[in-house]
Amino acid sequence: MILDRLLNVSTANRLVDLEFRASDTTIQGDFVGSVTGKWVKLGSRGEGVVSYNNKRYPTKPIGFVSIPAGTEVELSYANGIYYSKF
Repeated sequence: MILDRLLNVSTANRLVDLEFRASDTTIQGDFVGSVTGKWVKLGSRGEGVVSYNNKRYPTKPIGFVSIPAGTEVELSYANGIYYSKF
């Protein structure tokens, strides 16, 4: 039955996910520590957009300040998430 197949696939996917989380594999960012980037804009879902090294990064902004595009911001990476701080 199709339901049985879907349950088997779901279980297999869950086991792979659990094995990955249990391993010491970490997702690396594009840089180590913090760098200075340029603020681009606030995205439609509330995410910050920061430009660094000719690449745009979606970030979680730290702080609630309105700043103009081009302002220098601190761009950091931790646990799979990029953060921007003004």
